[in-house]
Amino acid sequence: MHEEPFFFPGDTHRLFGVFHASEGRLPYVFCHPFGEEKLWTHRVFVTFARALARRGHPVLRFDARGNGDSSGGFAESSIATGLEDLAEAIETVKARTGAGEVGLLGLRLGATLAATAAAARADVARLVLWAPIVDGARYAQDLLRINMSTQMAVYREVRQDRVALVETMKQGQTVNVDGYEIAYPLYEGLTGLSLKGGPAAFAAPALIVQLDRGAGAPPQPELTALAGRYAGATLVQAQEEPFWKEIERFYDTAPNLFTATLDWMDRHA
Repeated sequence: MHEEPFFFPGDTHRLFGVFHASEGRLPYVFCHPFGEEKLWTHRVFVTFARALARRGHPVLRFDARGNGDSSGGFAESSIATGLEDLAEAIETVKARTGAGEVGLLGLRLGATLAATAAAARADVARLVLWAPIVDGARYAQDLLRINMSTQMAVYREVRQDRVALVETMKQGQTVNVDGYEIAYPLYEGLTGLSLKGGPAAFAAPALIVQLDRGAGAPPQPELTALAGRYAGATLVQAQEEPFWKEIERFYDTAPNLFTATLDWMDRHA
């Protein structure tokens, strides 16, 4: 199994990717989550990319601009640049494989970007959403709360509330969240990002995975509603720890998640 690290040209930046070469089946592009979540999920992405390659699926993992080994600063990133970089990754894997269509697989915010891209393109044949962020505005507020929690830990008080933090970004400064500098374009893009609404434009098979720490958890209403938007959606639950966070167990594989995803892929080969 051949894996090739390489750089490919984005719209205005040089993007870093790893191509897991294979042949015979639909190629996939992986869409990583945000910030620290990308760090904690890296090994899971690598392991699953290798699993897909062994099954004949070429895979491209890549770093969006300002992330990992791609060029640019994190503060330059936004929802718009994330979608631009994903579009470049799709075209790159199509050129490398000669395929006319690809599959997209994303986790958390990466899943939201994958869903957004799939709705606007005709060359996405499969869509896999692991624990997607359905409400971008709520997620943006969660990020601000992380900053305020850090303020409490450092200063023993909140010196800037959410309103003040947003105003800071509007004035051209950045807000730090777990060591990542967020500028206003990213925050603004998040507030307008949503997977809610009417029927989704994407009509091909889609998998939505709800990840739960414990067995027997009830379906999450927002994911149930999201599955209802897609004509060809399957919603499944998989028992896993929230491996996109810093937790006691180190995740280099997510067996229940992998099994659920591979079973769905086999059914929709």
